[in-house]
Amino acid sequence: MAATTILQAMGITTALLPATVLSTQTEGFATPVALDTTNWQQATARHWAQLQLPFQGALVGYLGSAQEVHTVRQIIHDLAPNQLVVDPVMADQGRLYPGLQATYPAALCDLCRDATVLTPNWTELCLLTGQSVSEPNPEDCLHMAKLLHQGGITGQLVVTGIHQDGRIGSWLVHGDQLLFSGTDYFPGHFYGTGDCFAALLYGYLTRGSGLRTAVDQATQALAVAVEETAAVPAGERLLGMQLKKLVTYLTREK
Repeated sequence: MAATTILQAMGITTALLPATVLSTQTEGFATPVALDTTNWQQATARHWAQLQLPFQGALVGYLGSAQEVHTVRQIIHDLAPNQLVVDPVMADQGRLYPGLQATYPAALCDLCRDATVLTPNWTELCLLTGQSVSEPNPEDCLHMAKLLHQGGITGQLVVTGIHQDGRIGSWLVHGDQLLFSGTDYFPGHFYGTGDCFAALLYGYLTRGSGLRTAVDQATQALAVAVEETAAVPAGERLLGMQLKKLVTYLTREK
């Protein structure tokens, strides 16, 4: 829902393909009730193919099962978008989200091989590469980027949720360098920042920004939502990001 709101505010026409319908978000509410939509997804993809709709790009977020990964990967292949941004949503703070199997990261790697841009947080990066979850550091990040490449995952890597010099942001892996983009840090846990960042990044890339510029733009825009959300009680943050000011920010951009 957050991604849809953000992309609409950025003037980007979207076609939605809910891979899993959940009773709640994946954190803070125990294990959500999930509705599998595999048959509907496949029928929808066939309908789109009959209509010969052109897809400039695709953004993939939470999927929830190895079967969903397989289904979505096949649909992506059939749609053949020029750009595929994959946010491998599955974990945070050192552990998988409730309801996900230990084999899920390996299944998700298959989809990640098709991505042009990949936006894991640090925990997700560790799980994708089979490494023990540690504190983020540049050496390990570059090592894991090489492991991804060796495993056939060759898209551009943007690692989110990185703390550096009192700020928070992301590392864009550029060869043997890490390019940090960050903003002011607000204490506490904010549910859905990764979803919002991936949508913003996809939006700016679709608008024509280069990756480095798009990362900076997405980081600055996300800070608008984080600042607004920081003003609400911690319990209300479980319900997701506050997007009113972000929508205003995006609609006023030239």
